Amino acid sequence: MENWKDIPGYEGKYQASDLGRIRSLDRQLGTPGKRGCKFMKGRVLQPGTTKSGHLYVVLGHKAPGTPVHQLIARTFIGPRPDGMDVCHNDGDPTNNRAENLRYDTRTNNILDVYRNGGRWRKLSLEDVRAILNEPSTVTGKSLAKKYGISAQVISKIRSRRAKCTTLV
Repeated sequence: MENWKDIPGYEGKYQASDLGRIRSLDRQLGTPGKRGCKFMKGRVLQPGTTKSGHLYVVLGHKAPGTPVHQLIARTFIGPRPDGMDVCHNDGDPTNNRAENLRYDTRTNNILDVYRNGGRWRKLSLEDVRAILNEPSTVTGKSLAKKYGISAQVISKIRSRRAKCTTLV
């Protein structure tokens, strides 16, 4: 059974479901009895997808998109603690079920992605290992071009200052 709750900050306008969906509620726009007043029927919103695969919805006219996982977590887990990310336990950015979300550090969020065989930004764990195994005669600039990233990222990986190198 799908459980719907008001999204904090959008009470009476939008609700989130524990299955990871967002809906608008029936509402009156404008002042009743005045010209331009109209009734809007609520509906389940169709999310868009970001480059990283996360889903987002637009709550309100001309508002920026808001990631669905953040709305579900805020509704069913509570306010996000400072410095924490909303993490998907299974690593799937489209699985926004409340039971699949938790608050955790950015580092643990990145490590989850690698543990689940995914890519954080452009590099997989295998890419990081390959970069570390390249001889020092191969320039950072050439590796950056090969992997489509900056030479600074290559430098951080080689010097083990990149967070992902804790897994290697």
